[in-house]
Amino acid sequence: MGNNESFLWEYQGNQFRLEQKSWYSSNNGWKISGIVTAKERLVLPSTYKGNPISCWQMDSGEKPLPAVRFLSIPDSITEISIQGRPFPNLERVEVQAGNPKFSTDGQMLYSVDGKILIYSLAMGNQERVVVPATVKKIADRAFRHSVCKEIVFENPDVSVEDNAFEMSVWLEQKGDYCIVGNMFFRLKRSMDLLVVPEYIKRFHERAFVQAIPKCMIAPISPSRSNVSNLEGKFYRDVKSLEELTITHFSATLNFANLARLTGLQNVHLSENHKKYCSVDGVIFTKDKKMLVFYPCGRQNKKYQIPEGTVKIARRAFAEQQYLEEVFMPDTVTTLGMSAFFHCKKLRKVRFSDAIKEIPDSSAYQNGGVFQQCKMLREITLPSKLQYLGSFAFYQSSLQKVEFHDKLRQIGEYAFAKCDLQDISLPATVERLGKGSLAGIETIDTYVGTAKGLVSAVNTVPPDMTEKRMNVEWGRCIVHARHKKGDKIETFLIPGSLKRTAAYHLDLAWNNDQIDYEEYDACFEEIMDSEERLEFAELGILRLQGEEDTPYVAYMKHTALRIASHLLEAKKEKEFLVFLDRGYLSDSSIGKLLKIANENGLTTCSAYLLKYQNAKGGRKAKRFSL
Repeated sequence: MGNNESFLWEYQGNQFRLEQKSWYSSNNGWKISGIVTAKERLVLPSTYKGNPISCWQMDSGEKPLPAVRFLSIPDSITEISIQGRPFPNLERVEVQAGNPKFSTDGQMLYSVDGKILIYSLAMGNQERVVVPATVKKIADRAFRHSVCKEIVFENPDVSVEDNAFEMSVWLEQKGDYCIVGNMFFRLKRSMDLLVVPEYIKRFHERAFVQAIPKCMIAPISPSRSNVSNLEGKFYRDVKSLEELTITHFSATLNFANLARLTGLQNVHLSENHKKYCSVDGVIFTKDKKMLVFYPCGRQNKKYQIPEGTVKIARRAFAEQQYLEEVFMPDTVTTLGMSAFFHCKKLRKVRFSDAIKEIPDSSAYQNGGVFQQCKMLREITLPSKLQYLGSFAFYQSSLQKVEFHDKLRQIGEYAFAKCDLQDISLPATVERLGKGSLAGIETIDTYVGTAKGLVSAVNTVPPDMTEKRMNVEWGRCIVHARHKKGDKIETFLIPGSLKRTAAYHLDLAWNNDQIDYEEYDACFEEIMDSEERLEFAELGILRLQGEEDTPYVAYMKHTALRIASHLLEAKKEKEFLVFLDRGYLSDSSIGKLLKIANENGLTTCSAYLLKYQNAKGGRKAKRFSL
């Protein structure tokens, strides 16, 4: 007979279906199923032809055995699976001494140490069942199809697997919910208000798998495993838990769990809670100095943080879906990490003037204070702010930022992936973190300040590795003012600069004065011809009167192109300086004169005519000789 082929076998007047266990089974030997008997006493066989029978299985489709009143399980059987209610009149159970897996009290089947109730068996046929205090866990299907109406749990802390009472009379006759010991086991129908008894100390992990309440009053907070059900993704009549009242004075609050309840609008606490208090559904510390949790589903568009609040806790407003404007009193001095992370509709923030620091994103969990605030277009930073932390406005939609003269440092990626096109930094800024200004095209700043500017504009994005970094960087024009006087220098960061040459720009900027020797060393490493031309034009203005520059050969070779570009851009001043350098050939003058006339540049046309006539006179003089 091959593996998995079954056959009928009679043993002590009872019929069994015998099947050799699969090769991959945890135990070798035989499996019995399909029992047919009319006897009151059923003794399960232990061996077949010298090989152990180690598994007994009864499927839900098998016919019940009403005649059986006594069941004996041999020491060889270590696996039992009972799906239906095979013994409706069972009165007594026996497990042979020495069985390594099972034990019994004569009524129910337990693990060998008695700590797990596996099947109720004979006791399941009684009106009343007492689960002994020694039982720590009730296994799946332990009371399946049982007819008992009352179950007493001597151990109030007993744990229960999800389907332990599946299709049982005890579960079906319960009203809105059922309780096991001190555990709220299952809510059976959705309701507007659920009041959980005060003696409850825990929720079953699937307490709300069938239904959820709109409002709940409970002595404890829902556990992490309850949250996915309380969000209401699978229910039509109640979309989500909206209001939660926790009554016990020492109840532990897990705000990360509460934050996952996207429909939660208010959280209320007992007035004598030892650690926290509730102010209009928002959670504060007992002294009301720290705002701890603002519910994600609260639908107010504006919120005024109460006077006297000193700190906004970590992730206090994170993932909020409706808040558009928030106002801080000047008593607020501290913002926690990720305090307003991904506030979906936040568009206006009035800061406290007492805030000196907006903290960094956590090193282990991403989330800048205002990261991913997609509706935030403009911001005026606190007047006393000295440090703006990493990822502070990363991936927001900022288009305008107003700084004050106290700011000293901006952290990594603070404004990266925003909609900012230009920015004006105060003279007090000493250092910029890498990527802090990534994507910004125009920067106004001061010479000798904002060290790290080049890597602030161009660096490896936080979600990419060094090896994947594109060699083409973002282009940026820096207008560098001098602290004394009106002089402004233009510092071009080319977008097509080879990455290997970028250190020249970094060395050029990070000094008290711009080091143009390092700056000019970048010229030959610019890949785009238009940017190289622009770089040369800036060099022309800066190096007036100097011949020995890296741009001379390039300008002679491309003189007509450079001059044409200047005329078409109507840069008359730059063109006249270039014309005076003498790089243009005689044949170029006529072409440039035509471009100047077409663009209405009368001054340039006049100088070109003068230049042409002067050259023509010198040529005629040579002929006459």
